Amino acid sequence: MSTPLNEEQRAAVEHGDGPMMVLAGAGTGKTRVLVARIARLVETGTEPWSILAVTFTNKAAGEMRHRLREMLGEAADAMWIGTFHSTCARLLRRHGEKVGLTKSFAIFDDDDQMKLVEKLLKETGFDEQCSPRTILSRFDRAKNRGVDPRSIQTGMFDDVVEKIYPMYEAQLAKENAVDFNDLLLKVLKLFSIEEARRHLAVRFRHVLVDEFQDTNKVQYDLVRQFADATRNLTVVGDDDQSIYAWRGAEPRNLLDFDRDFPDAKVIKLEHNYRSTQTILDAANGIIRKNRDRHEKSLWTDKGGGDPIEVYTAGDERGEAYYIAQSIRRALDDGPTSPSEIAILYRTNAQSRVLEEHLRAARVPAKVVGAVSFFERKEIKDVVAYLRLLNNPAADSAFERVVNVPARGVGETTVDRLRAAARTTGHGLLDAARFAARGEVAGLGAAARKKLHAFVELVDGLVDVIEQGASVAETIIQIVDRSGLRTKLETDGSSESRDRLDNLAELVTTASDFDDESTEASTDEDPSGRGRAAIDGFLERIALSSAGDQTASEQVVLMTIHVAKGLEWPLVFISGLEDGLFPSLREREGTSEDAAMEEERRLAYVAITRAREKLVLTHARTRRVWGEIRMNGPSRFLDDLPPGCLAAPLRSRAQTPSAPRIVDGNWAGRGRGPRGSMGGRGGDDMDQRVEYDEEPVYRVDDEAARGQGKGAFMVGSTVVHGTLGPGRVVALSGTGKDLKVVVDFGVIGQKTVLARFLSGGDDGLN
Repeated sequence: MSTPLNEEQRAAVEHGDGPMMVLAGAGTGKTRVLVARIARLVETGTEPWSILAVTFTNKAAGEMRHRLREMLGEAADAMWIGTFHSTCARLLRRHGEKVGLTKSFAIFDDDDQMKLVEKLLKETGFDEQCSPRTILSRFDRAKNRGVDPRSIQTGMFDDVVEKIYPMYEAQLAKENAVDFNDLLLKVLKLFSIEEARRHLAVRFRHVLVDEFQDTNKVQYDLVRQFADATRNLTVVGDDDQSIYAWRGAEPRNLLDFDRDFPDAKVIKLEHNYRSTQTILDAANGIIRKNRDRHEKSLWTDKGGGDPIEVYTAGDERGEAYYIAQSIRRALDDGPTSPSEIAILYRTNAQSRVLEEHLRAARVPAKVVGAVSFFERKEIKDVVAYLRLLNNPAADSAFERVVNVPARGVGETTVDRLRAAARTTGHGLLDAARFAARGEVAGLGAAARKKLHAFVELVDGLVDVIEQGASVAETIIQIVDRSGLRTKLETDGSSESRDRLDNLAELVTTASDFDDESTEASTDEDPSGRGRAAIDGFLERIALSSAGDQTASEQVVLMTIHVAKGLEWPLVFISGLEDGLFPSLREREGTSEDAAMEEERRLAYVAITRAREKLVLTHARTRRVWGEIRMNGPSRFLDDLPPGCLAAPLRSRAQTPSAPRIVDGNWAGRGRGPRGSMGGRGGDDMDQRVEYDEEPVYRVDDEAARGQGKGAFMVGSTVVHGTLGPGRVVALSGTGKDLKVVVDFGVIGQKTVLARFLSGGDDGLN
């Protein structure tokens, strides 16, 4: 090995028989320890074929096997190294007949499952009530816990699950198939069959599990069964990096390991080989506030390192411009290359404005782990609606949205419309009009009724445009009138919430476009102005989504969840605002304290991705569904030790403004603040800095003052007549509709109208 093992690493590698838990902090060399321990087991007499090493990704398994081949040669090929699912699939090929499978059983992937459930929903008439994804999420959550989905009653779609699940299982059995969860569950079932249990219980002499904090209940049960006879179980993980509770992971598997195995040897790896001490101090400062964890603190002998920059922008555009310009400067000054830089964020919707500004800065970049913003399904659906409204002859747009969201217009109906369109020479939308009037052969009353409803929807939206609606308002009307919003809100899955967030971000994109195009417009005809605006917006999207990036080295953009396990010299973490990061969403089955602890772990993971330099950014305002929302800085920023931060922060005079983007390029320095003559006006309430273009958004006096009881700001104390005192977390809406999200302590967070609140005892900031 290139460098010797440290004392703690060596102790883990040289441990003999019996259970062991290795608490490996970020960047402390856990993979190296696992590989070295396996090599030592072989060198001291353990047969390679009796070693089982379980990882969570095929990439990690491949890397482990590659390293072991370099150390042990062909012996590495005899070991069982793989993910939980690949290991179980391999065992079922050998023993599957005992649980009703032949050796040639099929594995249904996500798409196979989706199509099967979609078919079953249609057969049972539930397809208009919920989506296949919603039902599959219910199946997945239950199977992760090893229980029948029908046994978990949530009050929503219980009747659908009760009907669909037996049909789903019967179809899998009929096709000699399993889904991903069944791979694990059926191997677990093998342990209840005496003949299979006798073989499997002694199959592996040593079992080693990586990323143990990410195991769910079924996976833990499997591990215990594999190691039950020998008790030679090594688990490696970091409870501070447990960030997948929403996906079924059970952090308690690692936290309580020494309770299940009281004789287990416990080793902590705290010597970090990745980051500077400044970065580690920041990570330690945030994670130490978590109570439910094994105490440990990362350290390095690298020295202090560059201080951490914290940048406050006026809005998300200013934030994205600052990040893009900072990266452009780093690339120009050298020797930094694009592949050494990452931009991390809490939600996928944040990538859109970042992509735009990086493209304008000519920074080669790619979104990893998610589809590029304008390529996401829900975005393409709404854009297709816009195309159809602006061009009734856009047949491809018609085909995309005629059944989005599902309204019972099937492929057979569309085929009839295609035939009619070919015969008459008209487009599909006109063919749908003819069909609604009974002028297309082969369509029954039900199909005609559904097409009539769709044509009315399109005509109503066209009227919205002809009355002069902005692009943002048109998109909001599309989302509402089409039923997209209702469908996604009803589904209630995490995927549906993400899709709603992305649609909200599309409205923000359109609002930015509307702001920039209003002053330039001279067309007095509302209809012409509306169509011209949509033309311009569609053109901008086409330019923004052009796949012309050919650079081999690129800056990467990804969510923090996707970034786990990766590292870069320079990392930007954007959106550090309360409500965004940490997310303050309620989570089903999770207490507020537990959710906040996971958010802290997520921040810890994000910070420890950086090796040399870390930049944290947040914005005072963000547009969500066309509204300006004021955001307080993330509470995590308060946890950073002062010695970690750059001081003084970047001065206002040195920080450039965020110019508009025109045709994919920055358009000079942009305008000065609205209503100004190049200087600051006399408004004492205007909190903008000199370089900030975002206008001041104010509500009417009655709502802003809570009927004379004091203005509301994030962080201020307020009092509700029934709920008592609380602290303002977020604001939304305007005028009499101003809404305030208040943390009432034990009661939790509640959203109330501002007029029902008064200022608290601590006054206003």
